[in-house]
Amino acid sequence: MPSVVYQLLTYLFIIIALQPVYAIQNTNSGNESDSSRVLIWLSEAESDLERSKLSEARRKTQLADSLSEKLEFSEGKALSSLRFADILITERRQDSAIVILNEAIRKYPDSKLRANYNNLLAAAYSYRGEEAKAIEAFKEALKYVSRLDSSKVDRTNAAIRQNMANAYIDLGQTALAFEYYLDAVRFAEMTRDTSFLATTLNNIGHAYNMEENFERAAFYLEKARTLSKQKNLLPELYRTTLNLANTRNDQERLQEALDLYNEALELNNQIRPDSPPVIVLYNLGRLNGKLGNHEKAEAQFRESLAHSRQMGIIQGEYYNNFGLGNLYREIERYEEAIQYFENARDISESLGATSLMQDVRQKLYETNREANRFEDALQYLELYKELSDSLTSIEKEQALAELENQLELDRQNEVNRLLQDKQAQQERRLEVQYIFIVVAALVIVLIVVLLFMMRKSAREREEINRVLEEQKEELIEANKAKDKLFAIIAHDLRTPMTSMQGILHLLKDNVISKEELTQLIPELEMSIQKNVHIMEDLLAWAKDQLSGVKMEISPINLYSVVDEIVSSHTFIAQKKGVTVHHCIQEGEHVLADQNALQLVVRNVVSNSIKFTRNGDEIEIKAEPNSHNVKIIIRDTGIGIPEEESDKVFSNKAWTREGTNKEKGTGFGLSLSKEFVERMNGEIWFESTEGEGSTFYIELPKA
Repeated sequence: MPSVVYQLLTYLFIIIALQPVYAIQNTNSGNESDSSRVLIWLSEAESDLERSKLSEARRKTQLADSLSEKLEFSEGKALSSLRFADILITERRQDSAIVILNEAIRKYPDSKLRANYNNLLAAAYSYRGEEAKAIEAFKEALKYVSRLDSSKVDRTNAAIRQNMANAYIDLGQTALAFEYYLDAVRFAEMTRDTSFLATTLNNIGHAYNMEENFERAAFYLEKARTLSKQKNLLPELYRTTLNLANTRNDQERLQEALDLYNEALELNNQIRPDSPPVIVLYNLGRLNGKLGNHEKAEAQFRESLAHSRQMGIIQGEYYNNFGLGNLYREIERYEEAIQYFENARDISESLGATSLMQDVRQKLYETNREANRFEDALQYLELYKELSDSLTSIEKEQALAELENQLELDRQNEVNRLLQDKQAQQERRLEVQYIFIVVAALVIVLIVVLLFMMRKSAREREEINRVLEEQKEELIEANKAKDKLFAIIAHDLRTPMTSMQGILHLLKDNVISKEELTQLIPELEMSIQKNVHIMEDLLAWAKDQLSGVKMEISPINLYSVVDEIVSSHTFIAQKKGVTVHHCIQEGEHVLADQNALQLVVRNVVSNSIKFTRNGDEIEIKAEPNSHNVKIIIRDTGIGIPEEESDKVFSNKAWTREGTNKEKGTGFGLSLSKEFVERMNGEIWFESTEGEGSTFYIELPKA
């Protein structure tokens, strides 16, 4: 429905949230430095932009840029580029903003503003309707968040993830959207920022609007409105009021919707006096059309259309032309209706928006038929069916993809079944071996008697006994390892699943509150993350046992592998109060197997987090030479006792509790050593108890 899609323009807004803030000390004009004057102008330009004073913001940014050029002040030039792009996006000049941002990324690749550049670039792509490009830019922005001051990292993570969720909503990928909303909530809670919480509630409410689950949408939007009113967050209050008005409109609670639209109109005039209320006018036109106020609806559609053309909002032009077409068709002014529907058709084709083209072709078919223009009606009916067939083909491709996913799942189930069969075979083999032990013991007695009778040498008898005793010990150790493996699986995998099942029952029965759920989620996530790592080790071990691991050695980007692993462990490390420093350069490559290298690095990093305490640090870096690259993972944790050093890479299962009582499988590092050696590398460590450990992984250089 047009109203739902057009709502998307109401929440693509978290641009200023990522702007850098510079603290400027008050100084007398006589001793104020030129560089300080540049930063003051840019800070004032940011404030002007928030108040929609675009001309003043542009003037101050130009002054700052000119003075930075004269002073060769690169920091000022970099920030001026960011501010120019922000102004252009606000003016809906996305193409120009994209050019400036790409040039800034090229000129200042090592700038602290890299995350800001990519976030604004994503916003520009979103306004152009290129959501796939926007998501890639958001992901790129996340790579450089660590360059920001530590006080801004959580806030920036929350903002970018909210923007990504909004983009996934545009693409119809609701599950991914809610996943990123949840991440945004976690980071927002770390900042204790009420504004972010209100924004997240608003966006979740909007997502339910898109799903046409209006009751849930109203629940979240009303909570966001209450929070925005309490904290006097006027921009957020405007957005939540407008979204709630759209919800009431779709629920046919028209008087409530009208009151909310009027309130949104007043808020727009307060916070954006220089910006026309394009979206509010469009939605008021829809509402008045429903109420039968056709003249008022026509005036509001036309005013919104004029502002959309002036500001270059292509989607606004489409929806207002579509709205006018519907309005004139309702009052049987068919010629005018057809004209506006054709305008909407041209815009949808220029955007390449399939769903919009489908809607407008259907309207043109129906309107031409009602106007007795049967040839034109037939033409649009054929175009409509042609596009429908195309969409059906796409749906078939999606169904095929789902079938392939199901087949892959079946294949994984078959692998699990084979693993279970292998375990059963091993158990039967152990039973046979126990029988052999008994028989061997009888043979030993017989041999001893024969040796005694034949007066064989005691040395030969002792050697035979020693060999048999070693075999017995190996069998006992193998049985213990098997029992311990089952104990690990039973305990570590059952506990989080039981916890999740309990929480689901509590949620189903409305026993647990959202606040209590929020408190439980981090602990549950840590438990699940731990078991994910355990399962990965178990699967690697199982594959090795079943058929042997086949290494596919090729050049691997070491930075990408380590960056992905550090990102996946960030939340656990932050929860424990441990700081992880990732210092590997982007261009570093090694010759290795991708999956094996990920398992080795993940095991060592996970162990470092496991045996560090609140306030400890972990550093990951690489030292290349002409032939090899040495990966160094150093922590300031509790270290390894000297008497237990020989057990670290042992083939026998051995583990100890972490600083927060964490448990492990006991064979992760043993498996890591085997994989490193298969990749023609070497792994070793140095450790002092109480001072920390350093693990070295040396692999051939690509």
